[in-house]
Amino acid sequence: MTKIAFLGTGNMGAPMSRCLLQGGHQVTVWNRSADKAKALETVGAKVAGTIAEAVAGADAIFTMLMDDEACRAVWAGPGGVLESSPRPGALAIESSTVSNAWVHELAGLAAAKGLRFVDCCVAGRPDAAEAGALHIFAGGAPADVEEIREIVKPYTKSFSNFGGVGRGNAFKLIYNVMGAIQVAALGEAMQACEAAGIDLMAAANAFSIGNTNSGHVIRHSKYMATGKHESPVGFSPKGRIKDTLYGVAFIEKVGGQSRLGRTTVDVFGQAVEVGMGDLNDSELIDALRKVHAKT
Repeated sequence: MTKIAFLGTGNMGAPMSRCLLQGGHQVTVWNRSADKAKALETVGAKVAGTIAEAVAGADAIFTMLMDDEACRAVWAGPGGVLESSPRPGALAIESSTVSNAWVHELAGLAAAKGLRFVDCCVAGRPDAAEAGALHIFAGGAPADVEEIREIVKPYTKSFSNFGGVGRGNAFKLIYNVMGAIQVAALGEAMQACEAAGIDLMAAANAFSIGNTNSGHVIRHSKYMATGKHESPVGFSPKGRIKDTLYGVAFIEKVGGQSRLGRTTVDVFGQAVEVGMGDLNDSELIDALRKVHAKT
């Protein structure tokens, strides 16, 4: 049993915390909006009122937060983890989708406090987290990554070790750009099918069985064809834009090309422009309908 502090219990953090509890770990949770953390008491979590209370004596400190700004506040801000006397030698585990630059900065800050840093990124939506079927992309010292592999088994479907600190995050950013491109391309293709008078369910089935198929295509094409989307929202256009921009920045910094990534930001930007940025990414087809109805 590992004593875990889990900071951030939103759509992903809550089911991940539940899986860790079901796996026999002792879990203390904290969330900026306390009511989201409070709901986990019924499944055995201890709810902390402050970050300091959450991390006291913890063997492993996880964060699952929105972006660089939120992560910086929780780790390095006033009353954050690094000010809260975490146990020397504890694991500091960043699971949020954040920039690679911040991951490397955070790794240095954590090491200065005697913590062992691992970027332990997750791929999958809330339903996959609930089912214990997330894909893990990790980076860190070999022994630390192997220790993490055992801790996160309760919510893991596959676990990939990409090497040193920052490499798990690097792969996740590239992975997210590729996924966003697929969803954007599918939205445009389905809207084009509709414009051409092609039945959308027939199109969804054909896209899903041909060489165009992927997990994104199979899942999202049905949503787009039926108009029945996830509830609550699984992944929004704003989220796609944020993740893709982090990914594009990293790809271009290391000398890669991401023209499709930049175009994908523009495609999802149309959803934001018509007031649909906080809805499901699969509702991109509805945003494109609105955009093209104006032209």
